[in-house]
Amino acid sequence: MEENKTSIWDELKRIDLVSYLDSLGHQPKLIRNSDYWYHSPFREEKTPSFKVNRQRNVWFDHSTGEGGTIIDLGVKLYNCTYHELIEKLANGS
Repeated sequence: MEENKTSIWDELKRIDLVSYLDSLGHQPKLIRNSDYWYHSPFREEKTPSFKVNRQRNVWFDHSTGEGGTIIDLGVKLYNCTYHELIEKLANGS
């Protein structure tokens, strides 16, 4: 079972954050090299403060100081634990 969790984590981390955000309807407002700037998916804002570094495939929210991998983003977006996120994905939600 632990081996399956490890492979799920690795699979999730390979998902391109820019493509994932696009699938959720979020478009970058500014692109500079590998940095894609968005309005935060967590709140209304006029100035983009949510940055994705596509080369490293990580995000950072400058308004809150939070960031991480797609796994951290999923946990925050869906308001769940890491294990609940795996369960949601395993069940196809």
